Amino acid sequence: MGLSASSPAAAEQSPNASRPDQTASPPSQCPMHQEKMSGCPMHMNTADHRMENTDDVPAHQERAYEFVACPVKSGASQMKDDIDPSNMMPPPNQQPSPGQPFPLSTVREESSIPRAHSDKKWVYPSEQMFWNAMLRKGWRWKDDDITSEDMTNIIKIHNQNNEQAWKEILKWEALHAM
Repeated sequence: MGLSASSPAAAEQSPNASRPDQTASPPSQCPMHQEKMSGCPMHMNTADHRMENTDDVPAHQERAYEFVACPVKSGASQMKDDIDPSNMMPPPNQQPSPGQPFPLSTVREESSIPRAHSDKKWVYPSEQMFWNAMLRKGWRWKDDDITSEDMTNIIKIHNQNNEQAWKEILKWEALHAM
């Protein structure tokens, strides 16, 4: 990758390679530009009634445009039905975690990244959702470890990183358009 010996020393580029051709079509291999899929590729052999949404948009993303509180559940473990097959994640959790030292924002920002087969764009997690995800992955808060201001900055970094990555993808597609 990058500077490794397996990379060609000088890639052949046309004189106009630095200027993306806006009229060329994106590569057919790009999942974003492929024909409409009928469901989750992992579950192609099974019928899934949850994928019958007319816009073919993951159910959890439909709810991402408005504040949705996670329903209170009596069980401690996630039930299999709670996992969204389109991203293998539980529904968005905007509830403060037990023992959380400070309140966090539940505001979500819409990205510039389009969702396949939809007019909508992806929505970034809120500070609270990010905190809950860190806990789910094993992180535990300690005194003076992190502040609410740090969480605000983490979300800004997360979102900008994704926006920059999307811009790089678009540049790559423009260079490799057919």
